[in-house]
Order: sequence, then C-alpha cells, then structure tokens
Amino acid sequence: MEIVFLIDDGLPSYVEAARLYRLGFEAAGLPVQGEPYAPAGRLPSDAWFLHHTIGPRFRPVPGAYNTAVVFHEWDRYPSGWTATLNGFDSVWAPSTFVRETLLASGVTVPVYLVPPPVAAVSVPHKSGADAQRPFRFLSIGEPHFRKGFHLLLEGFLAAFPHPGEATLTLKVSSSCTWTVPRADVVVVRERLSDATLRALYVEHDAYVTASLGEGLGLPVAEAIVAGLPVVANRWGGHRDLFETGAGWDIDYELVPQLFCSEPSFFAAAQRCAYSSPSAIAGALRAVAGASADERARRAARARQRLVNTHGLDRIASVIRDQYALVADSARAAAAGVPQ
Repeated sequence: MEIVFLIDDGLPSYVEAARLYRLGFEAAGLPVQGEPYAPAGRLPSDAWFLHHTIGPRFRPVPGAYNTAVVFHEWDRYPSGWTATLNGFDSVWAPSTFVRETLLASGVTVPVYLVPPPVAAVSVPHKSGADAQRPFRFLSIGEPHFRKGFHLLLEGFLAAFPHPGEATLTLKVSSSCTWTVPRADVVVVRERLSDATLRALYVEHDAYVTASLGEGLGLPVAEAIVAGLPVVANRWGGHRDLFETGAGWDIDYELVPQLFCSEPSFFAAAQRCAYSSPSAIAGALRAVAGASADERARRAARARQRLVNTHGLDRIASVIRDQYALVADSARAAAAGVPQ
C-alpha cells in the first residue's frame, strides 16, 4: 500500500513535525511519499493518506484510507472541525493532551496517540552545566499572544531587576516589530539556518517558555535533547515531554481562553494555562540559583525519559502497529467485510 504524507508547507512547525514523522516511517521500514497539502480530486484512492494541516483545511481523499494528524493548543476543538475529523478513518494525536481534547470534543473515529519522534532531532549537545555570567535564558516561538512572551518579559524583569544578572534571548520571526525594555533582553528576528538555530540551545544556560498552550512543544523537546534545563508549565503537550523534577515547573492556573487567532478557532469552554509574571519570576530565579550539578541532573533525567518515550525506535514500533491496522482495514474493505 502506498503511503502519502500530505504536508501543509505553509506552516513551518508542521513541516518539521512531518519531517520527524517521516523519519519514524523510514525507521519502521515503510516508504512514505511527502506531498504538499492538497484537497481531494487528483490523488489515487488506493493509498493511505496522512493529512497534516490545521482544522479548517482538512479534506479526506474519497475512497482512500485517511488519517488526520492533528495538533491543537486549547482544550476544546471547534465543533465544525470535529465534524470534519469524523469523516476520516482515524486520527493521530501528538500528545496525550491532544487525544483527550479530541475525545472530549466529540471525535468518534479512532484517535491514536502517535507522537513524532522528537528525541531524534539533530541538536548539538551541551557539555557541562556550569552557568555563564550573566545567566543566559533562551525562548523560541512566533511573536503572538499564545506564546506568552509578554508574561515572560514581565517575569524576567521581576526576577532580575538589575541589568547584568541574567540575559533573555527571544528567537522570533522576521515579522516581529517589538522594542525591548532593557539591553539584557535580545530579540533575534532574522531567519536562521536550522544548524544556526539549533546551536542557540548550547549557547544558553536554560530554556524557558511561558506559553499558554501547546499541542506538543517542539522547542522544549529540542532543548531537552540538547541537554538544556527547561523552565515551563506542565500543561498541554508539555506533560508528555518532561516530568516534575526533570525541569523547573512554572505554576499556572487554567483560565478561559479569551483570544483566538481567528474567531473560527474558538470553542465554548476553551481554556489555557496562565502563569503570572511572579510565578515565572520564581521559576527563573530557581533555575539560575541552582547548582550546576542539580541543573545537569534534571536535564539528564529529562533527556533519558524523552528518549524512552519519543525515541525513534519506539515511535517506529508504534507506526508499524498503525500500518498493520490500516492494512487490515484495507483487506477487510476489499473482502466486503463491514467495518
């Protein structure tokens, strides 16, 4: 059976997730063809199509076996998107959180937990945990409200009121027009090569995110693979990436999700994880004040766990199991057996 991964190449984070999934297929011994995302109409029906895009763009290929690969940040999925997913044969969720969200939102087709093998990302590994002076924090993401950079900035300034105690590097996109409150906050706007971007991890002492919601959290995973201590909340996709004691948790409270990229992205009862600037400040001070041994211990624990849960061998095994399910379904359909 031909396997075709339809990728929304207008979304950089989706392109990277699809690249990792394809590594999983290759490790499973299953050739997979990558194609730009396109609606049904020109594609063969005797294949397994994996669709990787955002909610309003999903369109199953008629007659084929269709799997939607769904990333979503909030804890309710819009009803119109749910109806579309129920027209697929199966859904892959990248995290326990996304699977729970889809089931709670009314998805009735099988929803399987199939994360990308994020432990297989190619990132330089940090040698040693001795901190630089000043202590250097890194955060990566698009410059919009969900990423919580406004909260992180306030928390950083509260944690380190005197310039020279620490620095905060924000790697954002070229569309960002922010000004910085102090010289120890650096905004990197230019487009970087993958190698240069990933080298940023080992140039810093800790990775921090104040994001209000993540379906998985690829930069957090990359930081863990790089051996960097992580400071983040443990809500959403972060729950699957590191456990308490393997990073520095930022306290949060669940609050109504009060803004959306677009109105159609909203669903009643959506919530997000709000961390106050004071909670962020406390976590930043804690990791900066910890011993090098403690930072190294937690970083190593997080990395080993991620290899165990999101390593290439494990995800390849999960993908082989998924392929067997699809192949069984195709044989049953060919034999006229009701599904």
